[in-house]
Amino acid sequence: MTSLATPIQLIKKYRWKYAGMLGFWIQRLTGVGLLAYLFLHVHTINLLRQRDRFDEALGQFRSPMFKLAEIALLGCVILHALNGIRLTMVDAGVGLPKQRQMFWWLAIGLGAVLFIAGSVPMFTHIHWSQDPAVLPRAM
Repeated sequence: MTSLATPIQLIKKYRWKYAGMLGFWIQRLTGVGLLAYLFLHVHTINLLRQRDRFDEALGQFRSPMFKLAEIALLGCVILHALNGIRLTMVDAGVGLPKQRQMFWWLAIGLGAVLFIAGSVPMFTHIHWSQDPAVLPRAM
């Protein structure tokens, strides 16, 4: 007589099943995002050769939307780097049986800690007011 698996047994059996595919897509999407940022960064630096454009750009860089985009960039960099380290370890054969746990603990867990540690100081420097008298001056 065979018994059916309970829902808890099924959850334990399949809970890590798709971590590899999720890691694959996170690596690809953050990589494309970082490549887009790189092209945008080089284009922006090229445009800032003139002093008036440079001053205008500094004003945009202080905007809340730009600061939030910087925080998102930090998240992409952290996820891409830590997941890349995990993938390198898996390719080298280190921790191969535990690659799914490494994904959740290394890429997601440590990544969340690093993201919070880096984004809190960035978030506290957002100036929500666009009043020029309130904004800090460029050095």
